[in-house]
Amino acid sequence: MDPHQSSYRKVLSAAVASTLLENGFDTVDKDCLGTLTEMMQAFICEIANLSKSYCELSGRSEPIIADVILGFVEMGFNFNKLDSYLKGTKHAVLPNLQPQQQQKLYNMLAAGTKQPLPPHIPPHLPQFPDPHAYVRTPTHKQPIIDYESVREKAAVQKRDIEKALTKFLAKTSTTHNLFDSDEANIFPLIACKPSHPPYLSALLPQDQIFDPEDLDVDPKSQIVQQQKNHDKAKKQKEIKKEVKVEPVENQDLSQNESVKSDDNIANVSYIDNPYLAATKLPSSQSMDIT
Repeated sequence: MDPHQSSYRKVLSAAVASTLLENGFDTVDKDCLGTLTEMMQAFICEIANLSKSYCELSGRSEPIIADVILGFVEMGFNFNKLDSYLKGTKHAVLPNLQPQQQQKLYNMLAAGTKQPLPPHIPPHLPQFPDPHAYVRTPTHKQPIIDYESVREKAAVQKRDIEKALTKFLAKTSTTHNLFDSDEANIFPLIACKPSHPPYLSALLPQDQIFDPEDLDVDPKSQIVQQQKNHDKAKKQKEIKKEVKVEPVENQDLSQNESVKSDDNIANVSYIDNPYLAATKLPSSQSMDIT
């Protein structure tokens, strides 16, 4: 809408609101005020068009009061009532129109000159926005290479990591308290978890393995398994001593060898070092050459 038309429309709305106030209305809805303003504007425009038509019919270029009266008569309104309305009551005087000044737009984000549309774009399309809306301005932050700043930043990061790790361990693992009170969790101490036995880590050789969790076999479980194998072999020996089996002359050589091999396996199963284990002779059947 044209700014001049909007200003006239505001004055007409104020006139309609003043008329409603004179007729005893205190408030008015915005939609109702807009409808009444539209009706008033249509009525005034129709009176003006009829007055102009009668003026041109009489051969004049400017309408006079007689042309306006004929326009009212053509619309079906009594012009005499308008005179009595103007003289009967006291009407509010509306202020004069003030020239509106357009607000100055401060182009604070100007990044260049605004470009016109190229020839291949039709002129009815909107213009290009300000250059700062589509021109990319890269900003690269220079890295800090100062020795003191780098060392200080590394120290701060290390301290933050240690604090975060300490808080995490204090919340997830068992802790000791310094004071026996209700507020014992203010100064928690992380509980130590000693390995059992403590000298085992020093005796076991570790080649390029610095974390016991990286080992495929747990040393403690390996020692327990060796002890179980040793106890099992010892029990088997005791059972064989108690039970007396009569010798059988017609036993196969293969059965004797299998028993011997079982005894050797039982005796050597708990030996971890392969150099200390007993030698296993090949069977005679595999050595026969036909």
